[in-house]
Amino acid sequence: MSNWENFEKSCKNYLTTNFGMFAKFEHCGGADSSTSDILVNVKDESSFYIEAKMSTAQCGQFVLLINLNEKKFQYSSKNKTSENEYSKMIVDFMNKNFETFSNPGTKGISIQMKKSIFYNWVINYYKEKKVKFFITKNNEEFLIFPIDQFHKYFDINAVYREKKSGSSRLNSSNKSDFENAMKSTNMKYDFVELDIISNEELNKMKISGKKYDYFLKKYDDTSNNKYEVRKLSNTKNANVIFSIKLLPYSIEQQAKDITMFKKEIMNKEFL
Repeated sequence: MSNWENFEKSCKNYLTTNFGMFAKFEHCGGADSSTSDILVNVKDESSFYIEAKMSTAQCGQFVLLINLNEKKFQYSSKNKTSENEYSKMIVDFMNKNFETFSNPGTKGISIQMKKSIFYNWVINYYKEKKVKFFITKNNEEFLIFPIDQFHKYFDINAVYREKKSGSSRLNSSNKSDFENAMKSTNMKYDFVELDIISNEELNKMKISGKKYDYFLKKYDDTSNNKYEVRKLSNTKNANVIFSIKLLPYSIEQQAKDITMFKKEIMNKEFL
């Protein structure tokens, strides 16, 4: 299990231990970036999400396509979020400095703008996902704060860089490519629909096929040695990526924010 997965679960466990008498907390996010990390169900059957972020982390992104003929950047229609006033400000800035950003590579190019634009993009992005609070950790201390106080806890930067588009579950059209790739490993396995079961240790193994590369990920329930097969994308897109780092914070501010969190969950009926 990756560090961020362990972190999300530790946050959920902390919330359940300390606030479970007032609300029900469910770990939801995982690798699905369209859903936030922790669902909070409270007494009157209303719900919201808490986003868990490590002290240094990425915090959202969107794809910008490069139109070399017109020398401009375009917000991709494949983005999971709609373009808003803050992403438009970033695109406008990059268009005015097209030559600077036109060849970002995998190292990327820093976007030097007012950080308030980045903060507002992040806040808008997570509010669309029904996030009301963030949870993070400073050494051994968990910190909880409302989304509008984000700037008091994290520094933020943005970079434009190329990265692979991500991964998706194995599907029937790629199954034969994966099977042929597995033959070269001499690993023994059986299919269960489009997952595999094996007595050999395959977790985090990368397999190269003729069409795609594949990644094997063991399910949390390891009793049956079941693995999810992920097809890795061949496509590289250039993304605006937001990165955050925990700031020195005010103890008084954290006390106020914990009080706000308690009020949010204690005035509602428990499920």
